[in-house]
Amino acid sequence: MTVRSVVRRRPGPAIVVAAALLLSLIMVFRVQLASGFDLGFGDRADGLIEIAILEHWRNVWTGHAGWTLTGYFHPHSDTLGYNDGYFLYGVTYSLWRIIADPFLADGLNVLAWKAFGFLAAFRLCSATFRWDWRTACLVATLWTVSNNLFVQAGHAQLASVALLPFVLTLATSAARNEIRGSRWKAWLGVAALSATLGAWLLTSFYMAWFTLFSACLYGSVWLLLGGRRAATRMFSVGREHAATLTWSVLSLAIAVAPFAAVYLPKLRESGGESYAEMRRYLATPLVDMINVGPGNYAWGWMFAAIANAAGRLFPSDPRLAERVFRGEHEAGIPIVTFLLFATAAWFLGVRRRTAAGEPVSQAWRVLAICTAVGWLLTFQMGALSPWGAAYWLVPGARGIRVVLRYELWLTLPTLLVAAAAWRDRLGHLRTRRPWLWALAIATLFAENLTSESAARLQRSRQTAAFDAVSAPPEGCRAFYVVSARRSAELYRGGGFDAVYPHNVDAMFLAQRWRVPTVNGFSTFTPPDWAFASPTAGDYDARVARYVAKWRMDHVCRLDMRSRSPWRVLAAPGSGDAGASSGGGSPGGRSPR
Repeated sequence: MTVRSVVRRRPGPAIVVAAALLLSLIMVFRVQLASGFDLGFGDRADGLIEIAILEHWRNVWTGHAGWTLTGYFHPHSDTLGYNDGYFLYGVTYSLWRIIADPFLADGLNVLAWKAFGFLAAFRLCSATFRWDWRTACLVATLWTVSNNLFVQAGHAQLASVALLPFVLTLATSAARNEIRGSRWKAWLGVAALSATLGAWLLTSFYMAWFTLFSACLYGSVWLLLGGRRAATRMFSVGREHAATLTWSVLSLAIAVAPFAAVYLPKLRESGGESYAEMRRYLATPLVDMINVGPGNYAWGWMFAAIANAAGRLFPSDPRLAERVFRGEHEAGIPIVTFLLFATAAWFLGVRRRTAAGEPVSQAWRVLAICTAVGWLLTFQMGALSPWGAAYWLVPGARGIRVVLRYELWLTLPTLLVAAAAWRDRLGHLRTRRPWLWALAIATLFAENLTSESAARLQRSRQTAAFDAVSAPPEGCRAFYVVSARRSAELYRGGGFDAVYPHNVDAMFLAQRWRVPTVNGFSTFTPPDWAFASPTAGDYDARVARYVAKWRMDHVCRLDMRSRSPWRVLAAPGSGDAGASSGGGSPGGRSPR
């Protein structure tokens, strides 16, 4: 049953589904709505970096930028490869920019992606799995309002997990068409799947890579469960469907080529994430599976107590609880949902039956086991973790720093496994004891509600700050920032303030003016990046050495705290220490 068929045949269920979608979006965007969309997901650092890259794509569509050259880290090439690319976000965001400013467009963009994820999940359950519409609506709702995705919404690229049910639908449809002998439909489905994965990699590397990794894990578990017979069957299937399998590999290689061309050189340049850095973002066994954070209305008291106990046990390390239980560690699922999943994994994976005793296919058994294994892979035991095998052996794993985000990806498979095992029992409860059924649904919904919010980027404040900055003097081919604000607006203090505020402001302004900046900050930075601590006495000297190294001229300096904010640097080797100041329209990009 698709969304369209629900609307056409049964308007009552369609109204319920539409109401569930609306309620889900209101819950996710309640802080933004209460502020009149003055607040948006993200903060002074990551939020502005994301919007700067989205503005880059808008400049690409209007012919003012090459798609791999973002305008920061000038004059390095292919600078898109230093951070998530936000490609698909850039498409939808640019449409919103027709009617909205950058900060409002960013909020509307995330809202659109959340709505798409809800509808894609509903269609996956109702049309692909052929479940009843109530179960499909429940899964879509719980996934959309999930506590972990809401708490981590400050990392906007993670909302691209909305593509997961769409990818699962494409993959399942292509496989079914191939089995039925509809080869051309299968080939079109494979092409669409490959194109989606390629675009997803250019949008959010983590979520796309987790999808590919999990597909490989799924295939491996299937083979292990089948033993020798499965291996024999695999070769037989390979011969029978050799043409489609070849087309799958070829189409995926074509789709991934743009991503590989931009990102692989940067991965080789940076070396990826170190094992020590990655270890900081592994899961504490069992605790992080249900870590919903202290702000969760149903279970937050538990994690507040755990954090307080850690503080008492280790008084010499006052930030221990924050490092171990807060931030990225708040990626677990609520306890009732976890218990439903744990029992479902037992029913499907071990007993091979639902909770009602109905037999299940091998596909569901494998999914249940893979999802459980996925959670276990993120655990760490001291210096060791099962994820270490992936880090050293799986291509692309060294680009993953925050392994805990795999738990965010696993949220939908977790809900699917729980629904596959318990939906018959839930339907039986609805007909026999509707009040108890309603209480169960309300409990699953309520335990995802939290007082925490990732909406911290204030639209009016940021707009006013950027509007106050005069454009670069005419003829500036590049610029750098000491301070883009008249009064210091810091980020978190310490090392964060040394690298973020002036660099991310420069990234945004570079897109606004379409003038490149040597500044910038992202997941990785160029090897000669030296633009931290703008108030340090040697900051201008560091910039001067960089400018001389790259033989740049017409570089301008911005410090909004000065009476004359702009200063044009002397050309390298000119021996002229003088400079001119003023404002005016920006010049064009310097040729590279």
